[in-house]
Amino acid sequence: MGEIVKKSDVKPPAQGGFKGAEYNAVATVARLEKICLVGSRFDVNPDLFGQQSEWKLSYGRKVKSCQFAPDSDCVMGVFEYHVTARVGRARAMQCTAEYIVLYEVPGDAPEAAAQGFCKNVGAFAAYPYFRGLVAHLFAEAGLSIPPLPAIASTAHIPPKPKAKELRDDTKSIEG
Repeated sequence: MGEIVKKSDVKPPAQGGFKGAEYNAVATVARLEKICLVGSRFDVNPDLFGQQSEWKLSYGRKVKSCQFAPDSDCVMGVFEYHVTARVGRARAMQCTAEYIVLYEVPGDAPEAAAQGFCKNVGAFAAYPYFRGLVAHLFAEAGLSIPPLPAIASTAHIPPKPKAKELRDDTKSIEG
């Protein structure tokens, strides 16, 4: 019979290939240099303009890139955010924006720790700018949506297992 392991006994692997102390060393001295909007797009489907009460909203974000330049003592990330409204399968509205976030960090920091910091904290730094942009564009279009939701950190959450992995785990516990 397979051994049953409590979830609390399983420790996830280190995220991002750096130690917590390395990340903290970067985080305690990093200084935000700038946040810049580098691209945006806002589209509204005029055919669905009058059906705003039926819109189903979805939101998302991703890190497009992250670069560490130790010779310049900086790390820079490019972050993309989007909000989309649909009526059924038809897209009623979409707003997408990209921001660059630049931090001054020690040039001797481990690259993985500098990038991990930028990817985690940079997403939070630029998001209020996106929320403001969305509010402004919707007001200009004569539309209203509820405030965009807050975002949560996923830096320390291990990835979810795929359905096949769950089935395989169940067999080994039972078998």
